[in-house]
Amino acid sequence: MAIPFDVNRSKIITNITTLFSGSAIAQGMTALTLLLTARQLQVDGYGQYAACITLTSMLSILFSLGLDIWLLREGGKSTERIGGLAGSVLSIKASLGLIWIIILFTIAPQLNQQSFPTSLLRWSVILLWSDTLFATCLTSFKSALRNQTPSVLEASADSAWFGLTLVLMIYGLVRPEAYMQVRVLVSLIALTISLVLLLRRFHLRFDASIAREALAGFFHFAASDFLGMLTMRADVVIISVTLGKTATGLYSPAVGLVNMGFLAPMAIYWVMLPVLSNLYKHHTEQAHKTAFRTIILSLAIGFSLTILYFICAPLVVRLLGPSFTDSVEVLRILSLVLLFKCGSFAMATILVAKNHQAKRALIQAIAVTFNILVNLLIVYTYGINGVAMVYVLTEVLLFSGYTWFVWRTR
Repeated sequence: MAIPFDVNRSKIITNITTLFSGSAIAQGMTALTLLLTARQLQVDGYGQYAACITLTSMLSILFSLGLDIWLLREGGKSTERIGGLAGSVLSIKASLGLIWIIILFTIAPQLNQQSFPTSLLRWSVILLWSDTLFATCLTSFKSALRNQTPSVLEASADSAWFGLTLVLMIYGLVRPEAYMQVRVLVSLIALTISLVLLLRRFHLRFDASIAREALAGFFHFAASDFLGMLTMRADVVIISVTLGKTATGLYSPAVGLVNMGFLAPMAIYWVMLPVLSNLYKHHTEQAHKTAFRTIILSLAIGFSLTILYFICAPLVVRLLGPSFTDSVEVLRILSLVLLFKCGSFAMATILVAKNHQAKRALIQAIAVTFNILVNLLIVYTYGINGVAMVYVLTEVLLFSGYTWFVWRTR
């Protein structure tokens, strides 16, 4: 039985508001939790914690294959297929993920133990496997514009994580592994609940033909997903390898806070991608109007966030403690990322909805190459502030490239 897909303006606004509200609570809890974790672990301990999360996040593409965005687009086009789409994607990711876990568990002791302690990295591997499957469950609801469920799940999970982190702090624990283990516990519980809800709502099932369809078309989505993670996280890995855990500890909270500012444009992205996919398939003229409004709204949000972050940087860093004083300048530089990132999200939504994922991946490849090469050239000379500026320039390049392709394909 087909699931109705209504794309009127009222439903779009309601879904964006619902998803943003849930994301705001979730990201607010995440921000507070990471601030408290950084304060408790201090610069060196948090540097190891952040380095392990960043490395495993980047490597998770080897089993996630970028299939969440494919699921979001295909589910928006044909909502009656969501049960089969979700079940097939989850099966692919879960099975490949188990192989991924075994490989990373094996090579963990061979890595630099100052930045990537074996125990901490292994817990991070389990966390990313669980989080990635949880994200697919949430995407399934989002593709049908049923955003209340993922909003509640995300907010509840991050609130639980915050509460358990407070408990660890009350007991005075300063081992990074303890804080990682709490995240793993919360993630596994959230994954279990989301799977149960998904089974009840969409009759979750594996479909061999859909699995073949997903694997046949995954490359550009996987490439885009991986390049997107590199854009956001390669700087942390480069700093951890070249400048060490102290510099990583100073840079990571700032870049983490800025990345959390993406919740508003991401809420628009998650709602508008299935909507625009549906409109470009059935109502092209309306799709053009809706796309233009999406761009204007995203840029307005980006400008507001940039001003807010720049002004509030000293206050936010003060919450981390005196050892993070050098993070203020980094956060102020990175505030510029928000303006261009919001614009990039809007342009990327249009490109993916119009089946131009390959063009998006091409621009990302150029931007990532620029980011890595320039960072390696300047990291020893200009330190973390220079790396932050390269992040800003990378986002300018992404936004410009996306805009050019959107204009050409309109």
